[in-house]
Amino acid sequence: MTQPPVTRKKPARRGTRSRKKPPLGREIWLDVARQALIDEGTAGVEINKLAKRLGSSRGGFYWFFKDRAQLLQELLEYWVRTSTVLFERVLQMPGRSGMDKYIAMTDLWVDETEYDPKWDGAIRDWARTSPAVRRVVQAVDQKRIAVLEQIFIEIGSAGMEAHIRARVMYYHQVGYYAMGVQESRKERRALIPYYRKVLTGREN
Repeated sequence: MTQPPVTRKKPARRGTRSRKKPPLGREIWLDVARQALIDEGTAGVEINKLAKRLGSSRGGFYWFFKDRAQLLQELLEYWVRTSTVLFERVLQMPGRSGMDKYIAMTDLWVDETEYDPKWDGAIRDWARTSPAVRRVVQAVDQKRIAVLEQIFIEIGSAGMEAHIRARVMYYHQVGYYAMGVQESRKERRALIPYYRKVLTGREN
């Protein structure tokens, strides 16, 4: 008489019992909040909306932030930390002349690889409705202008002349983005020598 086949139970897999999905990192929440601010303004920086963008839950948000106000504060600090350093890095270029630094600053704006005008613009839009944010933006603007002023001093300007050249260059660039001027990178680069002559007083 044939014996029925023996059925063996498969061993239970380890670690499959109610394993929880680990929370997303703080930087990921900040990055998605940054993009939401660019896309929708502060109205887009809402916990439910951010969680939906990430495919996460509200609970994941509270691993890292007490509330929306803390996220907004950290988002602003994130902008200050990551945007100002780009300007300071140009100033600290070793062994470069003032004109080299001027050209590097121009490249920073024109290339838009490290400097993100949409991110800057989103913060400025936010500043229009928040006095606290406006004060932060004004402080950052002064630091950036101070960097440009030092570059113009190294080129050969002095005192108030260097300061005004720095202001003109900075306000022109901020205004360029605020007005939404549409030019290709090729068109912008073709104009660089003319701007350089006007802003520095030198052709090379």
